[in-house]
Amino acid sequence: MINTSYCKHKSTEKDGPKMRDAERKCLVPRLVYLSMHGCVSSLRETEPNGSVSDITVGEMKTLLEKYARTIGYSMDDALSMILGISSGKKSMKDFAPDIVSWMSFAVFINAMNLWSNESVIPRTDPSSPSSWEIVDSLVKICIEEHLTDANRILTCPGNKIPLLVQMVTEPISWHLIIIQSCMRVVAPQGKKKKKSGPSLRPNMPQLQGIQRSVQCLIETLRSVQKWLSDQMSPEEQGLDILMSYLQGTGDEGPGQTFRVLEEKPAAHASELGDRIAQSLEAWSSTGVVRRIVGAEHEVLAEFKKMVDSKLKLLMSESASLSSVLH
Repeated sequence: MINTSYCKHKSTEKDGPKMRDAERKCLVPRLVYLSMHGCVSSLRETEPNGSVSDITVGEMKTLLEKYARTIGYSMDDALSMILGISSGKKSMKDFAPDIVSWMSFAVFINAMNLWSNESVIPRTDPSSPSSWEIVDSLVKICIEEHLTDANRILTCPGNKIPLLVQMVTEPISWHLIIIQSCMRVVAPQGKKKKKSGPSLRPNMPQLQGIQRSVQCLIETLRSVQKWLSDQMSPEEQGLDILMSYLQGTGDEGPGQTFRVLEEKPAAHASELGDRIAQSLEAWSSTGVVRRIVGAEHEVLAEFKKMVDSKLKLLMSESASLSSVLH
């Protein structure tokens, strides 16, 4: 008789991380919306004291507590973790394997901190970093360390790209959306300045925080842009790099498979069977490597377009900020 309780336990253990990941992803759309809504409401001149409703604050806090639990931490412990990483007191290894989730958590914490009556991130003294500075530091550390550790893609195809793409399309994108929401209030496009009456001075500390954050994102994405450009060598050069790598590896890894397929296995057709032998007869190592190089180049080009687009947006926001602050 099958022990169903044992099977259920093993299934739960296996599916647990997937369930937590799914739950976390379900929280993100609402967190992004509340972050935008809260920032706009707190900066809008028509709002009483720039306040955000207690209901919005309460919902945001509840969602962030749930988000922290999906990473395996309480809210307070998660806050301590991002403070530790951003200040250099903790290692990036403490974020593994949820580095993207941690970056997103920091972005949402910053958004809530902008409009919550009580500081979400405690500042022990005036020299303590603001929530903007914490996110800036975290994004810079995570991206730079990832790029530093990255091998040349052609010698390890697809190695670092998925995680790097995720960093740009998720936490950095959420952060940019929040910045744009703030900018639509403090520097609305197409609106003329009032000709008379006292001019309302925008929240300078907030604007300066946004400006520093925009500059940090520009510098960080430029480093990604440069790394991508360095990877995108001409096809023939890429072909030579990958062929040399495969031919130079030892008895283990992809080089071993590569050599076995090059050894004309048709001589052993009787052992392999006609169908497999015929397939291997058409094997062309150069053709396969060329397709790998072409596919990698296509992925890199698409990702670079995405990074270029975000840089263009950030440069526009930077120009708007300069006009407001000067």
